[in-house]
Amino acid sequence: MHDAHYHYSKEINALQNEYGISGICNVANEKEYELIHHKHLFYSCGVHPWNASLDTLESMLPLLEKAPIIGEIGMDSVWCDVDLAVQKEVFEKQLQLARALNKPVILHTKGQEKMILELIRKYPNTYVVHWYGCMDYVKEYDEVVSYFTIGPSIGKEEEVTRLVEQVSIDKLLMESDGIEAVKWAIDSDDYIAALQNEIVQVAKLKDKSYFEVERVLDQNFLKLIKSSSFANGW
Repeated sequence: MHDAHYHYSKEINALQNEYGISGICNVANEKEYELIHHKHLFYSCGVHPWNASLDTLESMLPLLEKAPIIGEIGMDSVWCDVDLAVQKEVFEKQLQLARALNKPVILHTKGQEKMILELIRKYPNTYVVHWYGCMDYVKEYDEVVSYFTIGPSIGKEEEVTRLVEQVSIDKLLMESDGIEAVKWAIDSDDYIAALQNEIVQVAKLKDKSYFEVERVLDQNFLKLIKSSSFANGW
């Protein structure tokens, strides 16, 4: 198994070691970077829309330049009240940097799916859409992005289930988004069960066996890692 997008916790780190789970740990500030770097974890790094400001971007630039993957970045008009003009400017500057440095990008698209789609069309790249929760623009995103992560709410949240129905299995990745997100999504903090449930749900929707789905999703993850880490000297 893998976890293509998660926020660090000691619990997740221990379970990943126990079960041999590979992942991409999200880094949002220098303190998180020092922790992840010390533990030699593979990671992405970006200015999240909730923290978007030009000052934050300026301070984070050295970390963005080191990171094998840029993210999670994007725009959000549902869960935060940061000025959208500021979010857009910070987001687009990071898209430009990722394009210039040939680094894949993990996207946060809450409530701003249309604007983000317009922006990423300007900067062709390897894009991973994290936990897409919108009924609209799936076809349009599918035309320009490389992967979609499966939100742990699959089977409960119609938008996530519909996404998996519409997207090829070759473009899907597993994610937890961290322990708190798992609790929110499935009313449980069982990290392993959440990842396993994603495989079970995809197997049902794609009419494939559990082990076939697990194999394909893990292959997708390895392709993403190779496109990022090896290309950027990780």
